[in-house]
Amino acid sequence: MAEEKKKLPRRSIFRFNLWLFSRVWKYTPGYVLMMIAEGVVWGINNSVNIIFLNHLFNALGDGSGFQSVARIILAYAVYLLLFYVFDKWYWYIYNSYIKQRLQTKMHSDMFRQAVRLDLEKFDDPVFYNDFIWSMDQSFSHVTGLIEDTGKLINRIVASITLTGVMVGVDVTMAIIIFAVSALRILLSILANKNSLKYSDALNPLNRKASYIKRVFRLPDYAKEIRTTHVDEVLIEEHEKNSEEQKRVIRHYGTRSVWIWSAVEVITSATTVGLMLLMLYKVMVTGEVGLGGFAVALNAVWRMSWLLSDLVNRLLKYHEHGIFIEKMINFMECKPKILDGTNEAERFERLTLRNVGFSYTADGTRALDGVDLEIRRGEKIAIVGYNGAGKTTLTKLIMRLYDPCEGEILYNGKSMREYTVAGLRQRMAAVFQDYRIFASTIAENVVGGAYDPACRDRVLEALRKSTFLDKLETLSDGLDTQLTREFSKSGTQLSGGEAQKVVIARAFYKDADLIILDEPSSALDPDAEYELNRAIAEYAEGRTVIFISHRLSTTRHADRIYMFDSGRLIETGTHEELIAAKGKYAYMFDLQAEKYRKNDAVNA
Repeated sequence: MAEEKKKLPRRSIFRFNLWLFSRVWKYTPGYVLMMIAEGVVWGINNSVNIIFLNHLFNALGDGSGFQSVARIILAYAVYLLLFYVFDKWYWYIYNSYIKQRLQTKMHSDMFRQAVRLDLEKFDDPVFYNDFIWSMDQSFSHVTGLIEDTGKLINRIVASITLTGVMVGVDVTMAIIIFAVSALRILLSILANKNSLKYSDALNPLNRKASYIKRVFRLPDYAKEIRTTHVDEVLIEEHEKNSEEQKRVIRHYGTRSVWIWSAVEVITSATTVGLMLLMLYKVMVTGEVGLGGFAVALNAVWRMSWLLSDLVNRLLKYHEHGIFIEKMINFMECKPKILDGTNEAERFERLTLRNVGFSYTADGTRALDGVDLEIRRGEKIAIVGYNGAGKTTLTKLIMRLYDPCEGEILYNGKSMREYTVAGLRQRMAAVFQDYRIFASTIAENVVGGAYDPACRDRVLEALRKSTFLDKLETLSDGLDTQLTREFSKSGTQLSGGEAQKVVIARAFYKDADLIILDEPSSALDPDAEYELNRAIAEYAEGRTVIFISHRLSTTRHADRIYMFDSGRLIETGTHEELIAAKGKYAYMFDLQAEKYRKNDAVNA
């Protein structure tokens, strides 16, 4: 909540809100124009009722005939008909339509910006929180700003027209109403400040209560709740939290009662006083007609409310400015990983020279001083314990990140000299945390729009990933919708099946360099064997980088790189590293012993 409490300079508030207006104008200029028109129309409407009463009661007081009074009523009825037809059309048709159009265009731009963002931005918790907010909540603030501006125009126009009516009836009445309205505004500002403090005090308590409810509701915690005594701790914390919530409610609620009671007392006293004053001027002095009495009754609360709400709308611009700043930070963030001028040619050699990398500003190394070379056609294994830097290395090779130190050369030239898209087109990757998309099997394999002309190529990729047996059981074949995000009849694949689809995606790409990060982690031993055989068949003549904890898959690699704590500590073939009796040999022996024990148990 810290970001929401900060104070923005007036200049920044104006600049941020103007930035958002320019975006809305770019997407839907009609929304801005209609917002202005609707504000003016409603502003005038706020005074029309009082003007009508003034004319009606004056006509009655002057003894005007039935036809004259009826014409006033008929004119007002026609006005109301036209006004409410416009109002309903605006809110039920135009406003809903234009907001949907605005949301589509705005979110499409956000999606494109999200793709342009450097991956490191996802590691920055402050930026990532603002990014998530922009995706999830920004639209409500965009429409809130536009509609608050419309209401602000409404209140300004209404206040001006109503002032004209009051001054025309009685100047003393207008002065009294303005004075009382100003006092009400001051008290409303005090009430708003109290409300903000109340919200700030209650928010952390509400978050704690929400967390406790989630723990007891979500299946993620169900096993631990039932096998520990943490439920007693949480229930006790829930009861303490509830007492603190009640204390906050009593404290700030009491203040609100006093402030709003003062507002109502002042309004009621003013209403009664004005009624007596205007009654005196109508019945004793004759300074004011009967219509003036009706105006006084309506204007006292109408003007107070209009001016109070006008101030509240102005105050909201500060709140909008704080949230718009988050959106600006997201939308105007420039990527650091920039295109070079060269298109990547066929892969021949990848060289890392003294490469260092850190995810955090404190300098903790994920990779440190890495030197290695990978040539076309080689099968490379990268091994090490969790946190050794293996996956980080693949992200640097794919240029999802740039090294903090050293350089990476593609065919002898710095990777920075090539276009990012061109480099990545030469590579295919199956990441450890792979994802299946809510689309068809064919679209998942292609990694985009599916052209039926590519059917044979898609099937071949699925054959190589050993997925065809599963495909034959699906009635819709390649058109089978995966996941149930978009379709209740969507197919949910097992972990191993989903991994095969992702591997087929890499095969379909027909890349020079293939990176497989734990490609068989979700497979049983038989499926793993078949996959390794398919990879060997497919990868003939291509370069493959295996990242694996299962060292059984590394035995046939041309070269093995052993990482530990971000540093490359051993290099060689399987036989050379076993003979060296270093960390790789130790790790391999541990796994071999585990497999022998499992075999003995199964026997």
